[in-house]
Amino acid sequence: MIEFDIGEFFIWGEAKEVDGEFQAVIVMRAKEAKNAISYHQVEKDRWFKTADVAATAAEEAAKALKEAVDAGALSL
Repeated sequence: MIEFDIGEFFIWGEAKEVDGEFQAVIVMRAKEAKNAISYHQVEKDRWFKTADVAATAAEEAAKALKEAVDAGALSL
């Protein structure tokens, strides 16, 4: 697992199993409240047959989010 720093949060991608299928999710952990963790599905209603494929999609999405933040996507 590669954890990325995006300001107030650390993020990473992982697979989440629901009823035998898998979702690609980005996990966000707040820096200040270390126990505040949230899961965000990468693509709404997209399911994967294996955990490996879902995890790869999630890791790529987390990396893309990190690159977007670094490029100023959250700047006002």
